[in-house]
Amino acid sequence: MLDFIKAIRLANVVLVALAQILLLENYGSFSFENILLILLTSLWIMWGNIDNDVKDIELDTKHKNKPVNRFIQWLSQKSRAIILEQNLLVISLSVSILISIKAIALTILAWTSLKFYNLYFKKMPLVGNIVIAFLCMASLHVFQINNTTKIIIISLLIFLSTLLRELIKDKEDEKADMVCGYKTLAIICDSFVFKILLIALGIMLSYLAYSYLHEYYFALISFLILQFFQLYFIHLENWKKASLMIKLQILLGVVMIGFT
Repeated sequence: MLDFIKAIRLANVVLVALAQILLLENYGSFSFENILLILLTSLWIMWGNIDNDVKDIELDTKHKNKPVNRFIQWLSQKSRAIILEQNLLVISLSVSILISIKAIALTILAWTSLKFYNLYFKKMPLVGNIVIAFLCMASLHVFQINNTTKIIIISLLIFLSTLLRELIKDKEDEKADMVCGYKTLAIICDSFVFKILLIALGIMLSYLAYSYLHEYYFALISFLILQFFQLYFIHLENWKKASLMIKLQILLGVVMIGFT
């Protein structure tokens, strides 16, 4: 069970679902269709993470020294991963048909994007990072809700924070990815230029956070403190702690959706 929870990245699934639930709560839009869309989004994320681990089983165990995930190891044998993927896709499309044409299109888009990410995009400079950031942002736009200024700012915050986290994570995995022939931006970009890019994204994120949280001083100050430490750890090239800081900022931003 623990290996399954690790494989689906339960914390990430819950975080996205929480952001969706808080957004719907703000707009009083808890319809049956929207609840199904939350479940669908969660299903896409879980499958994407499982497929990613199946594709990276050798990279994770041999080059990143991660312990063997018995669930992923079991799936990687006897075409079990393919069978699971086909079944989940059928379930996802079946549920989408009950909702709308838009839900069917979103399912196909999400599934295709994640499939190509796991096969190709994550090995390319910036492309994979942008795809994941876009999908995280798009999770708030699966519902029939007007794009107010607040939602646009929240979307940009999610996009930039996810992009920043993905880039930092690539730097954290740089050596292992390099051995496996990846060409991520973290690998091909000069270290100094890469840090300048991360700092620039951090500044943009801070500006958006100010626009969103300027009436909530405690939340804004907490965000800026986390941002300061993130930039500090980037300067020190302590990528693990820098990644933790951006995760905490994302968590804070999601929680604040319920208060704004």
